[in-house]
Amino acid sequence: LYRIILELLAHILLIVITVVMVKKTSGLDDHSSGQHALYAILGLFLCVGESLLVCHSWWLGDFISENRLNLLHMVLGMVGLWLGLVGIFAKSIFKSKIHEPHFNSKHGLCGLLGFLLIAGAVASGFALVCFTHLALHVIHRLMGLCGFVLLSCSQWFALNLGFARREWSSWKIKRLRISTLAATISVVSYEFLCLCRDIVHLLPNSWFKAIGLKIDRLHN
Repeated sequence: LYRIILELLAHILLIVITVVMVKKTSGLDDHSSGQHALYAILGLFLCVGESLLVCHSWWLGDFISENRLNLLHMVLGMVGLWLGLVGIFAKSIFKSKIHEPHFNSKHGLCGLLGFLLIAGAVASGFALVCFTHLALHVIHRLMGLCGFVLLSCSQWFALNLGFARREWSSWKIKRLRISTLAATISVVSYEFLCLCRDIVHLLPNSWFKAIGLKIDRLHN
């Protein structure tokens, strides 16, 4: 029940926040900021968040095979990375034209670090297709999880910038911050719960037998 509630809440919040941002950015005259925000929210927030959720979905598994779930997970990760790259380049080109430094704010630094971690997660995911290893699996999952946290922090800091203040009232910005925080907590909690479960399943049986022997000895 806890997993079901977390996943449903995460899906709803990710979609609602994305719809609000897309509706606002699609009609902006500020081409550079609007384009950057559009690609970033679609790729680095929605696609990355959904890629973390669908791989362990409690309801998608009843309709889609495990291999197709993994394929969907990979596609969302790659699409998210590509859209994020387009968004970052759009902003970087604009910054270079006006000779303004980039990645010198909390928003920019968190976004860049999060993007690099997601790129590492995608690369390690391709490696996992070729061979399975517990350490690589854990690294892949942690990079994706930490990357999403940093990208969500970047989204949070973006709501403090002039772009958000120009387009929304302080009350709406506050609601977007709360929604972003709730979405981050929901996705991270769900993925962390699944990660702990999967690590236990991937551990060698001999480890549990050894623990059982120790417990038996304590009882004796």
